Amino acid sequence: MDWRPSAASLYRVLLYAYPADFREEYGSEMECVFRERLRSEPVTQVWFDALFDACTGAPKEHFYILLQDLRYGMRTLAATPAFTFFAILTAALGIGSTTAVFSLVNTVLLRSLPYQDASRLVYIWSPNSNFKPPIPKEIEPGNADFYDWQRLSRSFTQMAGFHRINLDYGTGDTIDRINGVKVTGDFFETLGVAPLMGRTIDAGDDRPGHERVAVISHGFWQAKLASSPSVLEDHVILNGISYRIVGVMPPGFEFPRNGEVPYDKVQATRVWIPTAFSPEERSVRESGENRVIARLAPGVSVKQAQQEMSAIAAQTDRKHQEQDRGWGAYIAPLTETVVGPVRLPMLLLLGAVLLVLAIASMNVANLLIARASGRVHEIGVRAALGAGRGRLIRQMVTESLLLAIGGGLLGVLLAVGGVRFLVRLNPGNIPRITETSLDARVLLFAAAISAGTGVLFGLLPALSATRTDVMPLLKQGGGKGSVAASSRLRQALIVAEVALSVLLLASCGLLIRSDLKLQTDGPGFSASTLTTRIYPPDRYSTVQRAELYRDLMVRLSGVPGVQYAGASGVLPFGEHHSATYVQFEDYPQEPKQLMYSTTASPEYFRAMGMSLSHGRFFEERDSQDGPDAVIVNQAFAQKFFPGGSALGRHLRNSPDGPWWTVVGEIANAHFDKLEEKPEPMLYTLLGTHPEPSVFIAIRSSLPPGQLAPSVRKVIRDADASVAVDTFSTMEDRTSEPWARRHFQTGLFSGFAGVALALALVGLYGLMAYIVKLRTAEVGIRIALGATPGKVLGMILRHGLGMTVAGIALGLAGAFAVTRFLASWLYGVSAEDPLTFAATPLLLLLVATAACLIPAWRATRINPMLALRSE
Repeated sequence: MDWRPSAASLYRVLLYAYPADFREEYGSEMECVFRERLRSEPVTQVWFDALFDACTGAPKEHFYILLQDLRYGMRTLAATPAFTFFAILTAALGIGSTTAVFSLVNTVLLRSLPYQDASRLVYIWSPNSNFKPPIPKEIEPGNADFYDWQRLSRSFTQMAGFHRINLDYGTGDTIDRINGVKVTGDFFETLGVAPLMGRTIDAGDDRPGHERVAVISHGFWQAKLASSPSVLEDHVILNGISYRIVGVMPPGFEFPRNGEVPYDKVQATRVWIPTAFSPEERSVRESGENRVIARLAPGVSVKQAQQEMSAIAAQTDRKHQEQDRGWGAYIAPLTETVVGPVRLPMLLLLGAVLLVLAIASMNVANLLIARASGRVHEIGVRAALGAGRGRLIRQMVTESLLLAIGGGLLGVLLAVGGVRFLVRLNPGNIPRITETSLDARVLLFAAAISAGTGVLFGLLPALSATRTDVMPLLKQGGGKGSVAASSRLRQALIVAEVALSVLLLASCGLLIRSDLKLQTDGPGFSASTLTTRIYPPDRYSTVQRAELYRDLMVRLSGVPGVQYAGASGVLPFGEHHSATYVQFEDYPQEPKQLMYSTTASPEYFRAMGMSLSHGRFFEERDSQDGPDAVIVNQAFAQKFFPGGSALGRHLRNSPDGPWWTVVGEIANAHFDKLEEKPEPMLYTLLGTHPEPSVFIAIRSSLPPGQLAPSVRKVIRDADASVAVDTFSTMEDRTSEPWARRHFQTGLFSGFAGVALALALVGLYGLMAYIVKLRTAEVGIRIALGATPGKVLGMILRHGLGMTVAGIALGLAGAFAVTRFLASWLYGVSAEDPLTFAATPLLLLLVATAACLIPAWRATRINPMLALRSE
């Protein structure tokens, strides 16, 4: 059997590892040598040498050619500095903006949370099957249920409870309000985070009588204790009680902080102390404040853990009183809880900036096509001298890669400033945004998109320029024979740029329209109202709290400059909500229907700037006549009494409870989210249902900074043991949701503006190029009697024809894409007619402006000069 021909064929395939030029020059000779060696030398040795030569020689040959291409490319680019500058700048805008946004996506979505194996951490909530929306599933279990779960479950290696508290740090006049958390003994072990110094809280601390220990954050250690090296020997005074510091956590650990726990808006935790429940507190079945976090056992999935916890919750539910059953278990991964709410917004922002990158790449491709059309004679000469098409394409792609590398380097510098700008825009509800940086993954991404876009925007011009036959080019002595194909390609790119611009402009228009609608409607309360929260001591009885609240309202109303002073158990855009059962008299209703509710003092609504639609506000006599007066909002009346009035209706919160009478109906106010319609709300009189702590609302003609000290003094004069939280206006409370909207709208507007500018620059450049190509034609038309108006119309029709085609494609895509923005919109549909009418109109106007200058130049062409140049 003759094996030599097959060996030669295999070797011929191996030669494809070498560059094409090298194969053409040396391939036949190398194949002959290979055949001769096969006849006289061992086969194994011949193949070993051939493979070794291919592995070492082929890369060298490719490297030598690459060096030649790089030298030649740098010379040609240096010869056209204006072209090189604008190409690099355009690429840098696309690469830099994309890198900056990807760095944000990388930090928020891709980086692991700073806890050991964070993907195994889950929250366990206790939803009630009897509770309907808007009551959320994230309800804390009762203490007894938590300890039963901890004892019975086998799906978790650790399970811990925690709940946030406000702590007064210090004594006398130097008391500061800080954020603290009470934790069970296995809290830190569950999270898998070791302290920087000392130890964490353990099971021995989580017992009554042993709980006077504290773990502090790194920031607290630096800011309050001046980074004292003897911190483990110090004590801190919290709520008037001395706690021994046993540990300092590492930098960055501030769990729980904003975005890591549903409905918790505290920015960072400063101190952790033991829960230390008494036996009586451990036996409480009612839903409490103890949130549960657990670590899945190895090999256990969330689905398996959910099945086990549902079975355990069914057992513990039977231990509740019959009228208070329906409690279950719901497992939510920590990572999904943190990342889930912001995943879609982040991906949409990344998608928007990728469109900008695509438009920038098309613009560079257009520049390269225009440049290549002027090099067709050079390309023809090189082809005639033996350069193959692949070699020519490689040279042109190398030049585009040089532009992309320059754009990438400049883009990374722009991304550094972009990241700082994004962090400065921090809306407050994007987790870990302040940690955004250009790490190795981001730099690798920047390198990848630089190389990818360099190849893509260089390949199209290279393919177009090298498709032309050599001989006709040489006979013409120029490039006129190739301009038609390149012009069609450039027009197609402009149509694509306009289409992508329409996508961004339509999205931007919807967001702007939504913001304007929300600003017109307003949140439903006064932005200047000053608020704070007060905490009476635990020794206060229910009656004493009610008397304290009434006394404070009277005192605060007498402060100079104060117009109204009120109090409520819950404020709009607060950190928690309360709900109550509602039954109506003579009205069809669902069993156990729940709705948001809170308490309010008589002057609360005036202090908040809430307007009365029907009826009256609370009056002092309501508390004297009995707890029968309630106030509802318009959403309540519209839901339960559509077309009618809620005034005079009777309702109650239990089957055997007293009937309440609706005495007032107030205008709707946003309570939790700006984007959503207000939910039905029920208000009862504060004095009849005194809360353990209340929010105070004050409307005044004085600036908040001038009023706050007077309010604090009045509270201390009433009772110095009443803790006072920080002061903020309602504008401060809504600053986070407003900042989120401004963040989204601002970025989309910026991307849309850049995309529009790039598309119009590309359109202008193409029209100028077309006018130059058609100089002789226009000259002939003018010589034959064409008026300037006809010439102007001819050029404009050409440019606007491409614009209309792009608008049509863009609108079709926008109708499909903008539905993903629906959750961000308020009072505007994702197919808003005004937006989808204004977007193409705007594009047509600016496109007309971009085409006018080249069209005007066409009307100024001198026929004689044009014909001579031809």
